[in-house]
Amino acid sequence: PLGAVSRAHLDADQRTLIVGVNAPGETAHFIGLDIYTGEARTLADLPTPSLYTVASTAYDERRQTLFFTSKNSRGWRDLNVLDVLTGEERVLLQNARIGDLAFNRSDASLWGIQHHDGVSRIVRIPQPYEGWQDLTPLKYGVDLYDPDISPDGKTLVASMTEISGRHQLIALSIDSLLGGQID
Repeated sequence: PLGAVSRAHLDADQRTLIVGVNAPGETAHFIGLDIYTGEARTLADLPTPSLYTVASTAYDERRQTLFFTSKNSRGWRDLNVLDVLTGEERVLLQNARIGDLAFNRSDASLWGIQHHDGVSRIVRIPQPYEGWQDLTPLKYGVDLYDPDISPDGKTLVASMTEISGRHQLIALSIDSLLGGQID
């Protein structure tokens, strides 16, 4: 009934699951879904979703902010933030081409994968989210997706795909990545 959905984020304090939805015949949008009653509350519209994953998202539960990508189906992706309590949203980075977002609770940084000139790069976006650090390019034909960061902020886990079709789950040291190394 929700259509295509983004990655979902649980806000335990609000008893809400926050997710982007894209149902046929409706404008794609983000909802707060009460985990006890199933009642959905619209948080914000998303006029440019991707077909199946809607948008790349990451959530800062402490500040109750949702980071999300827009211009997912055309142009170069923008990075946005939504205050889920007030509905206030703003663009953080225009045309950044960053997706596959992950939030690092240990330092409130946002991580993602940037695609540019046929190469994927791991990037870190520190507070106040006004620019990014290009940490390391991946080899041509290698891409990461569905990243997440451990609660202690020491490990980035992601799925890796290679041009050969090989897929694997990998774990990378955050300290090594900050030093420009993929271990």
